[in-house]
Amino acid sequence: MYTLGHAVLLTVIFVSLALLGQWLVNRFVKHEELELHHSAGEAMMGVVGTLFSVLLGFMVASAMDKYNDARMHDEQEASNVASIFRVAKGLSDSDRPRIRQLCREYVDTVINSEWPEMEKNIKINHGWETYQELWEATVAAVPENDRQSNLQQGLIASMQSLGENRRARILLAQTGMQPALWCIVGLGAIITIALSYIFASQFPKIQGFMTSLVATAMALNIWLLSAYSHPYSGELRIKPTMFLLLKESILTVPDTPSRYLHDEKTEK
Repeated sequence: MYTLGHAVLLTVIFVSLALLGQWLVNRFVKHEELELHHSAGEAMMGVVGTLFSVLLGFMVASAMDKYNDARMHDEQEASNVASIFRVAKGLSDSDRPRIRQLCREYVDTVINSEWPEMEKNIKINHGWETYQELWEATVAAVPENDRQSNLQQGLIASMQSLGENRRARILLAQTGMQPALWCIVGLGAIITIALSYIFASQFPKIQGFMTSLVATAMALNIWLLSAYSHPYSGELRIKPTMFLLLKESILTVPDTPSRYLHDEKTEK
């Protein structure tokens, strides 16, 4: 329930059920009887409507926070790979190309294998081998001097941050709202719309139009809740923009040693 088609379908279902309920109430309950309960219905509508709107608002806001957290972890993960790739420039001729090639393989795996699986809500089984190899290559690097030793410490710090952001990304991609919470949202929407039937109008078409607006607002908010709860699927899905930018603009740099290091050796 993440695409625009799902949003339209959900809106049609909500509006249809709301209008059907209104038609049944108007058909089997007299208008005079409904007027007798206007005062009590108004009080109940105020309490229930406020509680449900606050609950739904907080849930949508929480889902948006999850969505923004997922985007942040993606950007930081890509930034960590970029840092590892760049810092490896100063390593030895044996460690530099190995670590840089593993960075390229890791980015390719994330873009071509992991992202499509996240969009389909499939458990991620790819990428862990490349990630582990990158870890092993980082800790196995042999510093030839103090400068390379400091560079290796920076690589290890970047790998730790990469692992944290990777785990957060995968966790956010595989977790959603619990079924019990969806039941609460659905029941709350039904109760709120049902209470509006008490305020019967002498103009059924106008009341039907207002009921449709309420049902539409409910449906769209619930769709937003669903879409933001699954940040890598549907219409609002997060795309691997940072990884694509990393692949196209940074990982294409050749694995030759830094020219400044070559100049230093020449001077010596």
